[in-house]
Amino acid sequence: MAKKKPEEKAQTYEFEKQTEPEITAPAAEKEMVDKAEYDNLSDRYLRLLADFENYKRRNAESGKAMYRSGKLDMIDSILPTLDYLDMAIAAIKDESARQGVELVKKAFADVLSREGVKEYDPTGEEFDPKKHEAVMSREEEGKQGKILQVLKKGYLCDDKVLRHPMVVVGK
Repeated sequence: MAKKKPEEKAQTYEFEKQTEPEITAPAAEKEMVDKAEYDNLSDRYLRLLADFENYKRRNAESGKAMYRSGKLDMIDSILPTLDYLDMAIAAIKDESARQGVELVKKAFADVLSREGVKEYDPTGEEFDPKKHEAVMSREEEGKQGKILQVLKKGYLCDDKVLRHPMVVVGK
């Protein structure tokens, strides 16, 4: 049989003798100050977080607008090349040479088409100074205010006029 151990005396240590301090008025005030400071910091954090989200959104929108603006500027600088190709096609008498230039023009037009650029031919439409550039007028019965002929092609990109077509308007 196993021997029983003698029961140990319960010892009390010095730190056990200490009791928790009572909460006094200054400690309660400190707790209230800490809560107020916590609320203040929490509010500042939430505002800062919202400001940062707004900054990210504005920055993304600004980036998109700058990209679009650069894209439209680049396309606008390429459009005269298409005009020159049209003039070259009209001037070339040799059929095989004309076909070669037409292929180059088609390649340019395909690239622009992928970027959302379309030719704008307003022949027969009502003249609108916001969309058309009138350079001449011609008397033609029953065609007052209508576009009779396009002298220089116009181009649209995503329904925004890149270049206004030069037109002859009936009077």
